[in-house]
Amino acid sequence: MNIDEFGLGDWWPRPDQAAAGALDHLPADQWPMLAARWLAAGFNSEPMRQLAQLQSGEPPTRHRVDPHNPRRRAGMFAEPLPVQGHRRHLAALDALDLMPEVLRSIGFDPAPADEEFTARCQGALDIVQHDLDVTGCGQYQMRARIGRGWPATVFATLPDGSYWSGGGGMSRRQDGSWLLVTAADSVSATLKEVHEFEWPVCAVHGGHPKTSIWDGEEPVDLIDKVAWWRCTNTGHALAPVGQLTSKIAKTL
Repeated sequence: MNIDEFGLGDWWPRPDQAAAGALDHLPADQWPMLAARWLAAGFNSEPMRQLAQLQSGEPPTRHRVDPHNPRRRAGMFAEPLPVQGHRRHLAALDALDLMPEVLRSIGFDPAPADEEFTARCQGALDIVQHDLDVTGCGQYQMRARIGRGWPATVFATLPDGSYWSGGGGMSRRQDGSWLLVTAADSVSATLKEVHEFEWPVCAVHGGHPKTSIWDGEEPVDLIDKVAWWRCTNTGHALAPVGQLTSKIAKTL
């Protein structure tokens, strides 16, 4: 892969592609270089110049050491790798905050694509909600929430706004049964991590007082391209996601 003078490879998204979700394929610490590339291509705005100035965590120009200045050369030193990594991390966080404003400033609003993505994820969560309702957990009305980070990820979120992001979440590239598997897993993980109870629980093998909720099999899987709930104790299939009953799973 060739690297251009902006530090980008052969492919870089145009602003219209970026607003439609293509930034999921370019790490956020490279967005300052992307902004510099857009500036060179003729796009221009104050937020874009601010983003380009981040330069992946490098200090501002006025603080950089000029290697050609003999009075400064003696004081030059290489930053330790942990410091460089911290700067890149901070630059990536700043880039995440700046990029939506950058795109809007040149006429490309990322909100419609994010709303469409979130609505797709909500559709998957609505299917899982049926299973919550029939097992006595209807008070946990799950809502799709897009998290702050890269790539864009949606999580199952409780009514009070709490959610669990440790297990990943729903991404733009997912659809159909795979999106439903991830939505179901996000719901189950959020209930376990936030409220510390296992859901769903097999009516036959689950709920043993000596069994920890932190042990056992994964609660959901893709079987023959269909999202299925599994018993976390034995691993056997319970029911397709969206088709649980009070006879198959224990009720709260």
